[in-house]
Amino acid sequence: MSAIAYVTDSKMLELHRLNNHKTMNFWRLSANIGFSDFGEGDLVFFLSKDKEHRKNREKGIVGFGRVKSITAASIRSMWDKYGIYNGYVSLDEFKEAIRKVSKDKKLPAKISAFYLEDVTFFQPVYLSECGMKISSNVESYIYLKPGSVVFSLLDLAEDSRDLWSGLSGNSEAIKREKLLYALLESHDRIKDLPRSEKENKKAKRTLKALKEEGYFFLRNSQSEVCRLGKESADVLFYRGDPNDDRALIGQAQLYKYHLGKYLGNDAPVRFLVNDRDETLEYLMNALL
Repeated sequence: MSAIAYVTDSKMLELHRLNNHKTMNFWRLSANIGFSDFGEGDLVFFLSKDKEHRKNREKGIVGFGRVKSITAASIRSMWDKYGIYNGYVSLDEFKEAIRKVSKDKKLPAKISAFYLEDVTFFQPVYLSECGMKISSNVESYIYLKPGSVVFSLLDLAEDSRDLWSGLSGNSEAIKREKLLYALLESHDRIKDLPRSEKENKKAKRTLKALKEEGYFFLRNSQSEVCRLGKESADVLFYRGDPNDDRALIGQAQLYKYHLGKYLGNDAPVRFLVNDRDETLEYLMNALL
């Protein structure tokens, strides 16, 4: 999975933070919605110009959100749909902020936006503390190195609580994000078990019915879904044929190996199958 750090209007961030917004419409001047290797489910971290490091002037990261959708529309349409969740109290303020960053100080016909969910704020943390150096002159965005850098960033964020937003479970939200990030990173490395196109379609139909129980497909998966609790997660595999059992046990062990890199050997993840075969689930969750 991917993550970017975006230079963000501090006034906009403060409005979202003080209103304890858990969703926001993160607008961009460009109308282009195409991003290389970045899309729904990925993370946007907020780089603030007002939180520079005292020594190297590196911009501090003060929060993040998960991309739910990416759209392009006129400024008026964005305001009519999202209102204050654009980060301003009035349409005039919204327009003025856009003019301020526009090179010709004119309003474009269209802008684009990431609609973010699970928005979380914290005291400033710095990428240099995570082993990634960035220029103090970054004016737009940078891609973050996947894996250890992003996870280190989330670790630091958990220890850098924002007292205001922390009143509503900020630490719990970051723990949940760390768990989800570890699962998505692990799946990116493992991939689904190889199956025929017919079997994959059947798997997707079967697992889609679990949406009402809180399950969602892991990114790019057709046969694995996940359900998050407050401090734990269930990963459910499609089991279409008993001949898959050994492969499913092996898949669970691979997850444990990769999750261990992020969460340690006691990662709070349970592995299940759609027909809830108790013997198979026991073997998948046993320490082999």
